[in-house]
Amino acid sequence: MNGRPILVGSILLLLSLSSVAILRALSTSSLTPTVGGFGPSLNYLEVNGDSQVTATIVHGDGCFQVTSWKAPVQSGNEFSVNASIVDYDGPGTACTAVMLTLQHSYMLGQLDAGNYSFTFSACVTYPNQGGVVDCTSYKAKILFQTIGSNFKPLPPTGSKIMLQYQEVNGISFVNATIVVPPCFRMRGWSEASQSGNSFRSNVTIVDDERLMIACIAIDTLAHNSYNLGHLPPGSYSFTLYLCEAVIGWGTTGTTGTSISTDCSNTSTVFFAVPGTPVPQPSPPNDWFRIFGPFAIIIIILLRLLGFR
Repeated sequence: MNGRPILVGSILLLLSLSSVAILRALSTSSLTPTVGGFGPSLNYLEVNGDSQVTATIVHGDGCFQVTSWKAPVQSGNEFSVNASIVDYDGPGTACTAVMLTLQHSYMLGQLDAGNYSFTFSACVTYPNQGGVVDCTSYKAKILFQTIGSNFKPLPPTGSKIMLQYQEVNGISFVNATIVVPPCFRMRGWSEASQSGNSFRSNVTIVDDERLMIACIAIDTLAHNSYNLGHLPPGSYSFTLYLCEAVIGWGTTGTTGTSISTDCSNTSTVFFAVPGTPVPQPSPPNDWFRIFGPFAIIIIILLRLLGFR
């Protein structure tokens, strides 16, 4: 009988410690906004000589609203825009669980022949999460070339990979553009592989230093279009890896070669196929994950005390 008060006291101590951990976790998570969607993705289209870029954002709740798409600002051959978004999700707010697809087309007019870039960014305000403002989660950039231009000046600096999603007659495509630095040549594009709703591929460019050929100090562009076929409704992603291989001679006095490959340059585009997505199983309840282990401990201790 003397052991029972000690065991009961241990149970009460475990419950008090768990309640403190739960309150701390809840107070921390309420101040950290989460991105509940994909995007943005950008598509370029030219109709009758008029250029336009369409921005698409996919989000998973009804509390997400674009308050202003803003107007693009042009600087030379570069366009940029900074949209404004409000997400009312937060403690005590019931948001409709629906996959929203928000789109807006930016009309750029008739542009001179050449290469251009369009950068989209958005600042998201969370009024119900302490007024937190996130200006880093929603960004995208594409390169495009107007029709009828054979002139290829230096592409805009920054990312070496640009991806854009396109759907034609129900078939999904991802159009890829890469920057090929001086002295590098194309080796080839690999086929796209699929794992669930994610696609990936890689493209390899090679610099063979053994050839001793003079290089022209100018970057060039290479393009490829991936045919992903008819996809069922849902949200998808496509990731491209740019591998730069450098081939050189081996160590002094040998006839071998050395090869170094860098595949650290990557880019991902997120896109949505319209329709009703296949329902996914809901994740386990957070409260069950917290209280479950303690409930098992309490049941074991009660049985040791003789309770049935």
